[in-house]
Amino acid sequence: MVHEMKGTADKTQVVILGGGFAGVEAARYLDRTAAKRADVDVTLVSRDNFTLFTPMLDEVAAGDLEVPHVCNPLRKLLRRVTILSGDVKSIDLASRQVKISYAISGLTRELPFDYLVLALGSETNYLGIPGVAEHALGIKTVGEAVMLRSGVIALLEVASVEPDPNRRRRLLTFVVAGGGFAGVETVGAINDLARESLRHYGKVDPREVRVVLIHPGAVILPELGEALGLYAQEKLRKRQVEIKLGTKVIAYADGAVQCSDGEKIPASTLVWAGGVSPSPILKATPFELLKGRVVVDSTLEVPRFPGVWAVGDCAAITDPTS
Repeated sequence: MVHEMKGTADKTQVVILGGGFAGVEAARYLDRTAAKRADVDVTLVSRDNFTLFTPMLDEVAAGDLEVPHVCNPLRKLLRRVTILSGDVKSIDLASRQVKISYAISGLTRELPFDYLVLALGSETNYLGIPGVAEHALGIKTVGEAVMLRSGVIALLEVASVEPDPNRRRRLLTFVVAGGGFAGVETVGAINDLARESLRHYGKVDPREVRVVLIHPGAVILPELGEALGLYAQEKLRKRQVEIKLGTKVIAYADGAVQCSDGEKIPASTLVWAGGVSPSPILKATPFELLKGRVVVDSTLEVPRFPGVWAVGDCAAITDPTS
């Protein structure tokens, strides 16, 4: 069913919000189907003009891959879909319009829609822990991965000429919070990059390099089960990664990571991989939310809002068989 309101030139307007895996895949499908029609316009609103393979960001951080290896320009993937690089500011369901901010100068426009696909993904959740949002690094974007790689090398450079042993140890201590996939892969990448680079810094004592993984659970990688988690722990420890289990970061202040077990770890680097939360834009909508995610039916359509779907991390998808 096409809604009575029409977009520009009496065409049906399909708008996809979000350029992550779910949004791009929806756009690619429509690019092959509905977008071929002369009476349909499909628009993808994405913060970036490329799609990012986030599972390999740790390899960018380690220097094993370069940025072009994990990015693919959207305009190479989509021939008929209009790509609008910008940020979603608000969603007005009454007027069926989305407010978009775009361009360096922050221009805004109202984008009308007949059909809307919410693929807004998730954002890093710092859990309100003091100092973490302000001073920790993330591992969700290309910029963060590049900053992490550059930061490790820069710290080795400074440590190689730092005469004070306490300052040197702080510079050479790297802490990663979160023992899920992102955290484990990132701590391994940092450990490999730092230790394999030491041969270029003869004045740095390898015993001063400390890489720590902090995880609140009993075993890392809980998604894979206990056996594989224990196996991963053994492999990391053999590579000189310290693992603090049953421990949380409670603050990051004055260049030190404060842990729930009372230990204070002086560290110039804290990487936060402790979790994500859905886009905060959803809180301002009338949709039913479950833990911040939009509740959908078995077809991913939002109940009571025909023509609106939610997919990916921003959707609360229940198992119909449970």
